[in-house]
Amino acid sequence: MSSDENEQLRKGLDAMQKRDFELALETFKQIVAVNPSFLEAYYCIGNAYEEMGKFDEALESYSTVLTYSPREPAVFYNLACTHRKKGENAKAITEYNKAIELNPKYGKAYYNRGMVLLLSGEVEKAAADFDTAIKEMPQDPDPLVARGLIRIIEEQPEKALADYDAAIKLNPDHYKAHGNRGNVMEMQDKLDEAIAEFTTVIRIAPNDFKGYMNRGYIYFRKKEYERSLADYTRAIELNPQFAKTYCCRGSVYAELRHQQKALDDFNESIRLSPKSPDLYIKRGQAKSAMGDRIGALEDFMEATKMAPANQTALLNRALTRTQLGSNDDAISDYTELIRLSSGNAQAYRLRGTLLARIGSIDEAMKDFNKSIELDPNNENSYFNRGLIYRIQGLLPQAIQDFTKSIELAPNHAQAYKNRAFTYGIVGNKEKGMADMEMYEKLNAE
Repeated sequence: MSSDENEQLRKGLDAMQKRDFELALETFKQIVAVNPSFLEAYYCIGNAYEEMGKFDEALESYSTVLTYSPREPAVFYNLACTHRKKGENAKAITEYNKAIELNPKYGKAYYNRGMVLLLSGEVEKAAADFDTAIKEMPQDPDPLVARGLIRIIEEQPEKALADYDAAIKLNPDHYKAHGNRGNVMEMQDKLDEAIAEFTTVIRIAPNDFKGYMNRGYIYFRKKEYERSLADYTRAIELNPQFAKTYCCRGSVYAELRHQQKALDDFNESIRLSPKSPDLYIKRGQAKSAMGDRIGALEDFMEATKMAPANQTALLNRALTRTQLGSNDDAISDYTELIRLSSGNAQAYRLRGTLLARIGSIDEAMKDFNKSIELDPNNENSYFNRGLIYRIQGLLPQAIQDFTKSIELAPNHAQAYKNRAFTYGIVGNKEKGMADMEMYEKLNAE
């Protein structure tokens, strides 16, 4: 390489660093025009095209190297990385395979092939690649961070933490290792430790909106809503095109009873991501809280249209139909919920309530019995079954169920009231009066 070529290369690399990719391309192309066998320039041309998002041109430049050096592992590695950026995972794996075949100790090729395999759902193969990458690149933290993700998938959080700790030891400012470590802390309900990790992420990468999003979620879990709101707002400032952040902030506004602001955020999230059923569910809930039940039903209907088996959408649709007096439609929704999940105690209980309302007492009793079988600690199931027993004239059983409801929820005012009424029917005025006093006290509170 001549001194002129060396100077040109330096000039091009300086332009790359300044993100002046047009100048960089012009400079690198001048080099190969004079010296067509200057392979490093072709790599640089490919890198510049990649930065510009011109992946086909990058592939062409890398492929040119093969005419001069057909067994160069780095060429296949660069081809693979470009195919990966294009979303052509099968082609990427083929090229990574060639790079590894030519250089069995090519750690970066193993790591990047592992990432493609992980995204493709081939977890075991990905884990094997990360193991090899760690062996071949013992000072690189990235394969450790990637293997930590495998550990989480395998439900081995302690092993995941060991990998993240090892990565942080190699690079204390590896923000992805800290972020993933924070995710494990959150999974283990170690919320303060999770906040500490995400705060570290924000310190290292203050323009990474996900750090604020993750910390905002932990604050939300801790019911520190003002802090959560501040973090989500900062995340939106950093990336105003990410729909989920608006949805998350909308949920905070909903908890703070700022329903219009919540609705505004859900509207924006749907504008950015109009095909997400979860966003319509959130907006429907906000509309319902504002008393717009028709609008809420429209959103829940849209969500079930997109995802017919979405149980949250079905439940909300059923609840809204109940509020609107469409009992038969609501019963149909609960029946569909039960079909989708036969262990859904809530669906049996709510369907039983509606069946009782329309006079289907025997069917209602079956639903309450099933609800109690599935969830023997729900006070409302016993309370509702107690009402059915009383309608059927089975007063001792009714008293027993009201008593059970009170045991599970000592502040269940309606259970005291109905047990008092039932005591009155059987002639136990003393217990009836005691229950009414308790009802009036709870009701006043």
